[in-house]
Amino acid sequence: MIERWFEPFTLLEKEASPDGLGGEAVTFTPGMVFQGVISRTACAEKDAAGRFILEENPVLLHEFDVTLAPGDHVRRENTGAVYRVVDGSDKLRAPAHSGLRFAQVRVKKVVLPC
Repeated sequence: MIERWFEPFTLLEKEASPDGLGGEAVTFTPGMVFQGVISRTACAEKDAAGRFILEENPVLLHEFDVTLAPGDHVRRENTGAVYRVVDGSDKLRAPAHSGLRFAQVRVKKVVLPC
């Protein structure tokens, strides 16, 4: 049922090369294409004054057979938005014997330099 909302995402492969100034330039090239959907979860966070506030965090629900790791970058093909994966797929994956065939990872939207 959840799969009806899935849309294409691309795992971006990170490549680093010397920038000539002692550092490295990072580029991303398209890798594996998979299906997923961005959703939101609510959680309680503390602000600077110590008060609890309700914050919404984006999560990526994706195909069961795909494994994402912290630090991976994925691109949502419909919008071109890039997200950095915060935690791994193995942290929240539906049990193999259940009828649910997806995993979930927390993501943060990022802006990559041109």
